Amino acid sequence: MRWLVLALVGAAICTVCDHLHATHGVLWYPHPVFWEQAWWVPLLFAGASLAVVGGATPIRRALGGRQEPAPTARQVAGDGIAFITAYAYTSFAPPDQPNVTLALLVAWWVARVVRDRPTWLIVFSLLTAVAGTAFEATWSALGFFHYRHPDLFGVARWLPGIYLHVGLLAGPLERVLKGADE
Repeated sequence: MRWLVLALVGAAICTVCDHLHATHGVLWYPHPVFWEQAWWVPLLFAGASLAVVGGATPIRRALGGRQEPAPTARQVAGDGIAFITAYAYTSFAPPDQPNVTLALLVAWWVARVVRDRPTWLIVFSLLTAVAGTAFEATWSALGFFHYRHPDLFGVARWLPGIYLHVGLLAGPLERVLKGADE
């Protein structure tokens, strides 16, 4: 049941954030159906939420993250707010300054990881940035959607910066959903 809730909440939040991208000229869909988005957008985000959060498990296990305590609800909420803020920020960032946008997203990520984030979570966040960007570049190349100012393999160069924050949310969510004693 918890994973179903994750899929539904992930779909809802990411669809709203993606709507900001669609309405603020960051990206566009060739065949929008609702809210300037394609009909499959919520389904994609539901699946992505499950895949990214579930994908934290092998990294955590491989890098020894089994012994740390589960994050608190407050910590997860803070990570969620940080992710939503990063995603929304890119809707309003100046399109002619992608380096500034990327620098701000990365600097904020660095500020968040130097606190006391475990090594496995930092590695997972970096892997999420690579994998998420690669997926979007492929999806865009296949014609499902397009960035208005692509400058990195068909996507915006600041996109990995959002995925860094995705990783910092997905890792703690995995700990909560799988249980700290696993």
